[in-house]
Amino acid sequence: MKEAHIDANTNVTIHDVPMPQITNPHHIVIKVVVSGCNPKDWKMPAGLLVSIGDCPNSGDDIAGIVHAVGSAVYNFRPGDRVAALHQLGAPHGSYAEYALVWDHTTFHIGDRSFEEAATVPMANMMASIGLFTMLRLPLPWQREPSETGRGKREQPVLIYGAAGSVGAAAVRLCVLADIHPLLCVAGSGIPFVESLIDKSKGDVVVDYRQGDENLVQELKKVVAGRKISVVFDCVSEKGSSTNACKVLEPGGRISIVLPSNINEVPDGFEKNSTMAGGLWEGFKNNGAYGRMGFDSGHDFGLVHANLVGKWFREGRIQAHPPTVIEGGLQGIEKALKTLREGKAHAQKLVVRIDETPGLR
Repeated sequence: MKEAHIDANTNVTIHDVPMPQITNPHHIVIKVVVSGCNPKDWKMPAGLLVSIGDCPNSGDDIAGIVHAVGSAVYNFRPGDRVAALHQLGAPHGSYAEYALVWDHTTFHIGDRSFEEAATVPMANMMASIGLFTMLRLPLPWQREPSETGRGKREQPVLIYGAAGSVGAAAVRLCVLADIHPLLCVAGSGIPFVESLIDKSKGDVVVDYRQGDENLVQELKKVVAGRKISVVFDCVSEKGSSTNACKVLEPGGRISIVLPSNINEVPDGFEKNSTMAGGLWEGFKNNGAYGRMGFDSGHDFGLVHANLVGKWFREGRIQAHPPTVIEGGLQGIEKALKTLREGKAHAQKLVVRIDETPGLR
């Protein structure tokens, strides 16, 4: 089969490799129809990620059709339309005709399109880990009523980078869980974020493009005396954590998505890193970059993949707007270089594998 390999300079080459084989009873082989593209896919081969091993096929967001299942897989069978999050840093990723995944990070997509489905796994699993495990926010059925008994108790959350795929997924999940008010930080994607929030419940979007000082002033203005105890920093660079912590109450919780920048988070707060790698055994969490892991990753993945799949099929959470990059596997280079240059805003770049030139 054909497989794309990405090098440190984000150049892509196509190779003929053997098809993945099932070596664990919980494995699933998927015929990849559409692959999503993520910033980590160019960062990993460039050596910029501290917690993920190196693998030339660095794609992880998969939408496709089940080809084969292991002996302990009971919820999927060949022919099922599914999406899955591939194990980060492991062989047989999404940039190929066939990929190898685990059943606990796979979910049914019903009649939703493969292009939409390919935007869902990484963003929503990261957002679920960040919100409900690392930041300990309540799930929809755990929300407490307000003091008056009308509606739910306020739970202000600051989401930095709300137009990106993980940030937008976090906004959608908070809205689904009735967690408000949301203080969202975005730039050119502000109109998109405004389509996700509920202004009637106090949600707002603040523009970071006027500089750090102005951003912090605007955040303090919209906080309006509330105590902000939770920050999900989905940017985690260029001063984002420092800005966010200027409105975070002392001892508040902040989770970032780039653990190598954990030291940029000021002292005096409960800080950790949200990492999808904890969903599988063998995750590298040596403590040098603060807390990155969590217990029972397999069980968490099983529960939340099923929830995300259900909510996606029902339309309760929407896909991040997909933009198809032409050329199949050959289009991956353009997609990843676009991400590396920071030119993709409020969209998810995806490739259709069957558009690869010369594919049988």
